[in-house]
Amino acid sequence: MASNRIKTGNSLQTRKLWKLFAVCLVMTVLGLVFVFQQIKIHQLADEIDGLEDHLSQVRQKNSVLRLEIEKQKSPEELKHKVAFHGLRMIEMSDPSIQVVEARVTGKAMVADRRIRQ
Repeated sequence: MASNRIKTGNSLQTRKLWKLFAVCLVMTVLGLVFVFQQIKIHQLADEIDGLEDHLSQVRQKNSVLRLEIEKQKSPEELKHKVAFHGLRMIEMSDPSIQVVEARVTGKAMVADRRIRQ
């Protein structure tokens, strides 16, 4: 009979130990999942910060390029380029200039009908 008591007492201890082991295992798994998620969140936050920095750099470069485009479109800059490259251009306000439509290409051409002396 003593052996029956030992088996019964031992099985109760074993069940408690298995329950404790199962609880510890579940807590460990949940802890690892939590830590993994926190690491992933921090990695994504760092990536977002990097992308925001890149976006601000692109926006700044875009504004600089827009200013450059506006500068290149200005009449003063165009006059300077024409003078630099030695192009002989005439003012469009001159009444002796007539715009003629080309039949072949469909583009407008300028004809200078000035009286040459």
